[in-house]
Amino acid sequence: MPLKKISSTDSALVETFLKSAGKSLERFRYFNSRPISVLSQHRVTLLYFNENNLPVGYGHLDEENGVTWLGNCVAEKETGKGIGKKIMQGLLNFARENKIQNIRLSVDANNKTAQSLYENFGFKVIEKREAVHFYEWEAKKNPEILISTLALAGLPAEKIIEEAEKNKWNIEFSSGMPYRPDMEEFFLQAKIIRYAHNYFPAPEIPFVLNLASSNVNIRRTSIEHCVKGMKLSYACGARFFSAHSGFCIDPSPAELGNPLEKKAFNDKKTHWNLFIDSVKEILHRTKEIDVRFLIENNVIAKMNMYDGGLNPLLCCNADEINELIHTINDKKLGILLDTGHMKVSANTLGFDAATAVRNIANHIDCIHHSDNNGEFDTNHSLPNDYWFNTFLPEFSFATHVLEVKKINAVEINKQIDLIRENMV
Repeated sequence: MPLKKISSTDSALVETFLKSAGKSLERFRYFNSRPISVLSQHRVTLLYFNENNLPVGYGHLDEENGVTWLGNCVAEKETGKGIGKKIMQGLLNFARENKIQNIRLSVDANNKTAQSLYENFGFKVIEKREAVHFYEWEAKKNPEILISTLALAGLPAEKIIEEAEKNKWNIEFSSGMPYRPDMEEFFLQAKIIRYAHNYFPAPEIPFVLNLASSNVNIRRTSIEHCVKGMKLSYACGARFFSAHSGFCIDPSPAELGNPLEKKAFNDKKTHWNLFIDSVKEILHRTKEIDVRFLIENNVIAKMNMYDGGLNPLLCCNADEINELIHTINDKKLGILLDTGHMKVSANTLGFDAATAVRNIANHIDCIHHSDNNGEFDTNHSLPNDYWFNTFLPEFSFATHVLEVKKINAVEINKQIDLIRENMV
């Protein structure tokens, strides 16, 4: 990935960038009054590298007197290529990961291009002087909200991007997107903020992703798919890649969302250990890239429970989710909470969904939002009294995904407003 986090020991790379930045330094004057050693005081420093592995973009978050300041500069010859946008995404990703509440920046009053960039990322003007404008970003007012491709089901990938650009949406590419041989390349070249989730990009030969499978081929295919998803996420600047928790059985693709065939399986502990081994391998093989791996809680409907109250799915409740986190013990592992899944599983297994959320809150980095009747995961739109509303202010740093079934742009924007309004 061209965007790389550096330390103060990489100061020579920053000096190389400054020497080649040209007239861009007329607007970016940060180092005019600071030694290069100031890098050691930064919360984070990012460099963007071109195809020749030369630094052509720079960004930082620097804390001074209790205020976090953002700096962003692109070399003169590299402007207009979207590099500044990628640096901004990287800096705000870091801010969310590290729960930074407020960020400020200053920009020349006549630099309309930079002002537009910052405003598109949610920065608001807080002070205007004759030569300089000051902007501020607040986490609670700028949650990262994505639209799942489930909401846009039936549209070709090109149309999804077109709708996203028109409505200024970020997109989660998810299960349900059909196979196409160039999908990975298409995803990487898209100009919007996008994430990959679970079964995306769909393989040519369909399978059900199952990291707990006792079928060696299915489990190996699932692991390879997730490693690829992690690398794909890193390449596009996403904070994480997410995948479903494991199953003790291997359903067919057609069974998902429907009654599962009651297949015999080994004891649950065997599949749990396979699941743990799979997650550990994925994290080990991607330890060098700055992307988290999130596991989504499973949904168990009453129709899929086995006799004697046996649940063939893993991580449907808080206890198993916490056990997963504590067993793996890796900071790169987190949880994607699906609120629709939690509502159904709570009804089936007889636990309180709100209590479960509180018990795993510290591990949640992304939330899928949809509603249902508590019996089946139907991905209905969010009602005004959505059961998760009261939790939203606690998750301003999480990524939020609207995962409702096919609705139009007007309805999508109303759903986004509902999430935002309950966040503050």
